[in-house]
Amino acid sequence: MSRSSDLVHPTAAIHPSAHIDPSARIGPAVVIEPEVIVGPHCVIGERTRLRARSIIVTHTTLGADNDVHPYAVLGGDPQDRSYDAARPGELIVGDRNVIREGVTFSRGNWNGPATRIGSGCYFMATSHVGHNAQVGDNVTMANYSGLAGHSRIGPGCVFSGYCGVHQFVDVGEGVMFRAHASVSMHVPPFVIVGAGNFVSGLNKVGLHRNPGITKRDRDDLKEIYRAIYRDRSAASIEESLATLDGREWGPAAMRFLDFVRQAQTAQPPRKRGLCGSRRTVSRSTRLVTAEGD
Repeated sequence: MSRSSDLVHPTAAIHPSAHIDPSARIGPAVVIEPEVIVGPHCVIGERTRLRARSIIVTHTTLGADNDVHPYAVLGGDPQDRSYDAARPGELIVGDRNVIREGVTFSRGNWNGPATRIGSGCYFMATSHVGHNAQVGDNVTMANYSGLAGHSRIGPGCVFSGYCGVHQFVDVGEGVMFRAHASVSMHVPPFVIVGAGNFVSGLNKVGLHRNPGITKRDRDDLKEIYRAIYRDRSAASIEESLATLDGREWGPAAMRFLDFVRQAQTAQPPRKRGLCGSRRTVSRSTRLVTAEGD
């Protein structure tokens, strides 16, 4: 690669042992360390650092101020048997993300949107984001946690170690996953997830730390959570929603209610139902039934 290329900014610092495809665009003040590979049709945003032996495979765009650690592989082929190399798909990553050792992000497959990562996220070692996944801003994924293809993750979620999200599952904003928790059903915003498609309450610590959440929001969410997950007088989730309609709720509460409605009416392949509570009796065929309560 010639340093005079119009695609490489003159302020970029590139180690001689790095391999940069001639079609790759390298922005201002980018740092590329030894033995890095940047493949074809990639864009590396300003001030992003690619540490030694990290790999940006192909058709990948990284925004500004990202920090990609050794052995991370971003923009690899979708792990999908239907993948068609003639339709390579894309990976789009925002700004200010920390991407630690061995992290893998797959490009989007032909049957969905580009894989998209927000800004301000922290991906700990060996975490994985699958093809066509959509990840919001300020998400944290601890070691060995993974998101399957076509999953959608709201902003501000925290995944503890060894957590997993099934394909086509939606997770609302501000959700906290306990260690080893995995879900195959939709998760409403602002809750804590245990194991086996169960939520165990509101994420009170996260709500208090969120500068965009007011006391009124917290009070609204408590009332709505009780109606959806604790009220045994309602026969179905739909009945619970009906009792909540017509009232004036704050924006956070409305996002919770809208999420529940969408989960209840989703069509295949996103028809996965809503995670339940261990204190919830069977009130809908699309709500998890508690055992032993």
